[in-house]
Amino acid sequence: MRCALSLAVLCAMSHPASAQPKAPKDAAYELFQQGLVLAEAHDCPRAIPLFRKSQETYPARGTLYNLALCEKEIGQVASAWRHLKELLPQLAPGDPRLPTAKQELTSLEPRLPRLVIKLAPGAPAPAELLLDRAPLPQTSVGSELPVDPGDHVLVVRWADGRQTETRESLPEGVRKDVRLEPPPAAATPPPAPVPAGATPHPAPVPDAAQAPSPPRDAPSTPPSSGRRTLAFAIGGVGAAAVGVSLITGGLALGTKGDLEEECPTPSRCSDDGMSLRSRGQTLTTTSTVLGAVGLVGLGVGVVLLLTAPEQGTSVALTPAILPGGGGALLRSRF
Repeated sequence: MRCALSLAVLCAMSHPASAQPKAPKDAAYELFQQGLVLAEAHDCPRAIPLFRKSQETYPARGTLYNLALCEKEIGQVASAWRHLKELLPQLAPGDPRLPTAKQELTSLEPRLPRLVIKLAPGAPAPAELLLDRAPLPQTSVGSELPVDPGDHVLVVRWADGRQTETRESLPEGVRKDVRLEPPPAAATPPPAPVPAGATPHPAPVPDAAQAPSPPRDAPSTPPSSGRRTLAFAIGGVGAAAVGVSLITGGLALGTKGDLEEECPTPSRCSDDGMSLRSRGQTLTTTSTVLGAVGLVGLGVGVVLLLTAPEQGTSVALTPAILPGGGGALLRSRF
């Protein structure tokens, strides 16, 4: 019982300790190990962020050394050069990494792109310098800045609010000068001199009545109504269809008399009668279809005309007596 009680107390004490977050040194070492595995597999683009986060969490010479070697492998020569320069004072004389670090630093020197920031003659000192969104100290003006090969953006701001942005592309081993000069300020006309003892008056404001008016002779052209044009087009097609329907209907009636002579009974019908029957059926079908299409076209045309915007045109549907029966007339006045 005594042993079991002691074991339970030890387990209860060890559980909260395991739940505590890792110490910075342990977390940094874990990140370093992950980056080292990727670096040995020559996957430096993924290893570099791990090395940098490990160095920020807990700085170590081994992390800085491997970070510089990885940066050199992918062509970030300026970043590798800076980290090796930072590492050298931290290595003891007997450290096996010291000769390699010195040799790498010497080999990187001629490969460095260098950006030189200069002020134009008479230009004021800038209030703020940003290189690739990172602030630069004022002492950067006039000195060589080692940068990684590739494209860079230099933003310069002056105390009066003016700003310039310069884009430069530097390959390895190239030195390039950038001259800083603020953009010209917006010119404002000087005020007119006022005689001594006179009170300045504001500039006269032109009267609205004196403003030039458009010429009265220019007639205004009303916009044409696309709906009205479409109404006449559809109505015309409908009227044509009705006319053709009447013609084919008359032809169909004409064949009926001939059909009675050739076919007195359905069982006794000559060849000419069969032909007349087929022709009569075709004419009857055509007349019916065209009549329906024509009536629909006339109806749509009337609806479009009645719902079109007013433009000095009046449309009226009035009853009328036509030859052969009654009907309706569509009257339009322009």
